[in-house]
Order: sequence, then C-alpha cells, then structure tokens
Amino acid sequence: MVVSKTKFGETDDKSVNLYKITNSNQTSISVLSYAATWQNFEVIEDGQKHPLIEHFDNLTDYIQTPYQVGKTIGRVAGRINKAHFTINDVNYQLKPNDGQNLLHGGNNGLQYQNFDAEIDSDNSVIFSHVVDGEDGFGGKLKVKVRYSLNDDDEVAITYTARTNHDTLFNPTCHVYFDVGEGNIRQQQLQINAKRFLDVDDEKIPTGKLLATTNAYDFKNFKKIGQGLKQLKPMDKFEYDDAFVVGDKAATIKNDQRAVDLYTDRNGLIIFTANPKDSQKASQYDYDSLAMEMQTLPDAINQKDFGETVLNKGQRVSYTNKYKYRKL
Repeated sequence: MVVSKTKFGETDDKSVNLYKITNSNQTSISVLSYAATWQNFEVIEDGQKHPLIEHFDNLTDYIQTPYQVGKTIGRVAGRINKAHFTINDVNYQLKPNDGQNLLHGGNNGLQYQNFDAEIDSDNSVIFSHVVDGEDGFGGKLKVKVRYSLNDDDEVAITYTARTNHDTLFNPTCHVYFDVGEGNIRQQQLQINAKRFLDVDDEKIPTGKLLATTNAYDFKNFKKIGQGLKQLKPMDKFEYDDAFVVGDKAATIKNDQRAVDLYTDRNGLIIFTANPKDSQKASQYDYDSLAMEMQTLPDAINQKDFGETVLNKGQRVSYTNKYKYRKL
C-alpha cells in the first residue's frame, strides 16, 4: 500500500494537495484537501485503467462546478425546509440559498473549505477543518474526514465531528458514479429500498414515505435508462430522489464491474447528471449518477427520519463504504 502527495493547485494563497492511495491490486483513490474531495477511483482490469467516478483534472473546475463533484457536503447534506429548525427549544433561522430553503448547509459549507490534511497510515488520509458559526449554525464544529482503501478494493469514508454548541451534522460525499465510461443509461442499478420520500415542488420532504414501484423500483437490478423511461409518463426526466435504505444500500454495475455501497445511516439520494456538459444535461443526456449516503434530508423537521442533532460536547462518527468488484 502506498500513499503519495502532490500539489493540485492553490486557493486563497494556500496549496491544495492531492493524495493518492494505491493498494496491492493497483486499485487507487485520489482525494483533495479542497472540500475533502474524492477526486478519483481507478481500477486496473486486464492492464487497462478504468475510472469509476466522475472527476475533474484541475482545481478551477472543482471550485466553479455547481454540482459539488466528489466533495464533502456539510454541515448538513440535502435541504432544510425554510432554512429553519429547532434544537432543545431554541429556534435557528438560517439564510436560505435555495429559494426559501437551505441546501447542503449553506454557501459557506464544508464543500467550499480547504482542509488540513495528514497521511494517517499506509492506506488512509485524514482531512480536518473547523467551521465556526458559518451560515447561521451555532458554535464551533471540528470535523474530520478519513478516506481509506484496503486490499479488498473497499473505500471507507468516515466522518467524525465534535461541537461546543448544539448543532446539526449530516455530511455526505457528493460522488458521481460512472462504471461504464459515460453510458449511464446502460448501467444497472439496484437499491435495497422499499420506500422513498415524497417531496413537494421545492424538493422538500412532505413527511410521507412512498412505496418503491414502477420508475422507483430498483429492488432488483434495472438499467438506469429503463427507469428514466418509466419517469416520462409522470412528466419527469431525471432522478433526484431519497430512498430509505439499510446497511447495504445499493449496487451500480455494468457487464464488467460493480460497486457496492454500504452505510450506517438510513438514506441514499440518487441524482442523474452531466456535470461536465451543461448543454447535454439540459437535454437529459446524463453521464453519471450521484449516490449520496446520509441521514434522510430535512430529518430535523421530520419525525422518524433519523437523528442529525449533535449536542454540545458530543462526538459522532459515520462511515460510508464503497466496494469494487470485477464481474
């Protein structure tokens, strides 16, 4: 196992570094200090390299993309209704950044920060950052994001946080998968979910859980393109949906390879996208699928959606895992 470090660019006069972890199979992941970003996930099959996730090769694209490609999202991933919540009878009104709602923790979230970094061992890198009252959240939050890769070709991302003030913490990696060189419609998806969230026109959960039927039924493997076709009669042309999942959340695959996704939380958001070509995206020509594992969105305002409150003095840790398999 080898970990290397190279300079990837600069932001605000500070270096942004890339760390590459390579295992005995020559499978590798690359991660950036900027936004604690998962920059690449690359495997070798029959001497050929295959990237499994959407990525950019320069810092400018990561800074400018509205798609948050590969970034650590937080304090809170997803939307918070009317940018408002209550913790222990204290009301918090944050500044909306998505209509009247808050998306991905606000405009100063973890996805815009350059983290400190250290090589933790021969197979892991730890990124650290402190946010202090940004976007209206209470208090100082110390965050660590640990990326590791083992010789079973499994990537683990562990998010750890501690706070000096009651706050929320529900991070994710906004990673976009493409296991078949851009042909996302032909790739197959399986999601271990019997229910998904009903949302309103602003994509805010109503509190209702719907059965995963028709276009939303991925209990067995189904081509993503088939699912998109099933959406059309509902006058929908993309996925941007939250599924209720368990430990083994999902698998995405083509005929040659698969990635299995595991989480210790209860939500998986999928989002069809084309981060590199806005014109194609506008024509619903998608090249990748975001798969974001987290506690269900707007959990703070919805009973039974899961716990995202992090109380003063408390420490919490979550782990998402992604395992590559050659088929």
